[in-house]
Amino acid sequence: MLSSSRASTSQPRGDHDVVMDDTYEPFGAKMKRMATNCGYEMGLCCFKTQKQSQISALEFKINQRKKKFGVDYLTLVNQHATPTTLRDCLKQAQNDISELQANIDKHLNLIDDKEQEINEKIVGDPTDSTQGIMNGSGSSKREKKKQVHESNVDTDILDNESFPSSSNSSKLKKAPPASKVTKPNTKERNKITKAPTGFKPAVIPAEFQNADQNRWKIVERNFNGQTTYVTRGEQEVVKHKAISEGINYFRSNPGLYVAMMYQTKMIEWPTNQHQYTLIHRAGTVGYMPTGVSAKGWMTMLINHYERLPPMKDNILPSKFCDAYTDSMTHQGKQLHSSSNKPILPGRGMGVGDSPSLKIIGDVDPSDIHQGTVGDCWLLSGISSLAEFDGAIKRLFRKTSRLDERPLDTPNQYIVTLWDLSTWKEVDVVIDERLPVMADGSGRLLASKPSEDGELWAVYLEKALSIHCGGWDKITGGQCTHAWALLTGCKHQYTISKNSKTGKFVCTAKYNPREKKWAKHGNSPHDCDSSMWRVEWPEVGGGGSMDLELTEDELFLRMVAWDETNYIVGAGTLGSSDKNRTDGLVDNHAYSVIESRSNVCGTGIDLLKVRNPWGSCEIEDGEFDDDGPGWDRYPEMKRELNPVVADDGIFWVTKDEFFKYYQTIYVSASDMTEFLED
Repeated sequence: MLSSSRASTSQPRGDHDVVMDDTYEPFGAKMKRMATNCGYEMGLCCFKTQKQSQISALEFKINQRKKKFGVDYLTLVNQHATPTTLRDCLKQAQNDISELQANIDKHLNLIDDKEQEINEKIVGDPTDSTQGIMNGSGSSKREKKKQVHESNVDTDILDNESFPSSSNSSKLKKAPPASKVTKPNTKERNKITKAPTGFKPAVIPAEFQNADQNRWKIVERNFNGQTTYVTRGEQEVVKHKAISEGINYFRSNPGLYVAMMYQTKMIEWPTNQHQYTLIHRAGTVGYMPTGVSAKGWMTMLINHYERLPPMKDNILPSKFCDAYTDSMTHQGKQLHSSSNKPILPGRGMGVGDSPSLKIIGDVDPSDIHQGTVGDCWLLSGISSLAEFDGAIKRLFRKTSRLDERPLDTPNQYIVTLWDLSTWKEVDVVIDERLPVMADGSGRLLASKPSEDGELWAVYLEKALSIHCGGWDKITGGQCTHAWALLTGCKHQYTISKNSKTGKFVCTAKYNPREKKWAKHGNSPHDCDSSMWRVEWPEVGGGGSMDLELTEDELFLRMVAWDETNYIVGAGTLGSSDKNRTDGLVDNHAYSVIESRSNVCGTGIDLLKVRNPWGSCEIEDGEFDDDGPGWDRYPEMKRELNPVVADDGIFWVTKDEFFKYYQTIYVSASDMTEFLED
């Protein structure tokens, strides 16, 4: 391509130069020019091939770093890492990706520079009157390419796609602004608009399929490109489609999508450069933007379902506030402030915004999902109790209109627990607010609502934390302590293996010689930790304090306890719940939901256990969710109906159970009266 500043044997031509008919290039000069140009072009081709190879390698490294971040971050979350550690993990990943992206940009710039250099060297055909008319276009081409290549690493670094930069966008033709997009009639929102070409299939979660369409509200936020969430479903990146069209589609289908986000200024670009992201509702919980500011360079639209009317400024009126939530602390840090407000479930703050929101429905152990508080012992105890629907409902028996809650008006709940210093029941009155983390992320500190929108577990956990003296007072403990708080039963047993004999002994917080109970407090930290060997529970055979049982003998007693509806739990080996053994969390409390002997006459003994985290199941177990045992024994599969899901519930054989669990917990109280099914 000729440049107007390049020296030539012919006169340079500007945009308006006239080519004379007598222009002539000798054959020899033409061949020399063509050979020289060919050499330049071949050199450019080799240079670009080399750089593209380096760029591909860097892009691969970016994708690998994103995947590594995802694994590392989730591992830290499961290990209950501190907010500082999580932020450091995110920051390190951002820095690494920024560095890799900078190297990609460097290579792209080198390619652009080399193209510019070669374009200036290549000698054009002096007889071609069209050359020179493109004077300056090389620069424009480069600017346009850089516009596509540049990226902003402030977006969620788990995304596989980044948003193009807005550089030079003022030179581009404007598309219709977002404010001009037509809002569909509310009555039409039940109808799923046909997706424009290129959209991925999406489904409406069951809980939203019959949602009241008048309760959908659109919220628009400007933010810095980063997001936070408990879980995230499909993240769909749509390219080269009008953002305005996407906004209409998003507004028309609130049941399909939680959020839509795009670079704010991009809506002014040509349509073929548009790009936006849709977050599918299925599988997404608590999705929110962070760094919200009027100056934010990204725009997010959020489809909120207002199950309950929002409170002004997301603040519960003071006359309805309990005496605890405002002053809550965790790990020595104040949780709440005017800029870090507790969450009001169902009121448009990203938690519980579902048509199915309720306090208690079909109580189930899987209703419990542990948060960042280290209270697995407590949640394991609650999970075990949840096998008995009536026992959970009994704790809320003094809350009026329980079946109708949460109400549109401010809600208060009365939870009746046992004071272990007096062994008498006490009432804990709490409001509807749920604590958030102190880091300002807006994420729940503790448990989240169940998959079907039940809130009983989160409010029970809140009441127990208050009853025990605060969130730090329930970090660490045993499920037997939880059962005492929930049922008032003193007869809590811990059965562990005697390292000298390899057999199991029975212990409790009862001194048989002095015939008195150890000092109890509501928090595990306020109790006498002394344990004594005691007589075995009468159910299953009883026995003196000196009796020791083999694994086979203990298992048969566990079957008897299960049949009598005792509550049973188990603890894994290990020193820290940050470690895993064959998929199971070390030093962690699991619920034992069932103990089955000689299942279907096969001679096989099985136990059904559950992790209160709702994940971390056994790996490669004979009867794990899709283990080989089910295929070998189809009659067992028909009888027990295992569910393939990462829900923390799984079956183990007797041998597998005692390989990983060597501490058994028993609450010797017949819970049959609380069974409702």
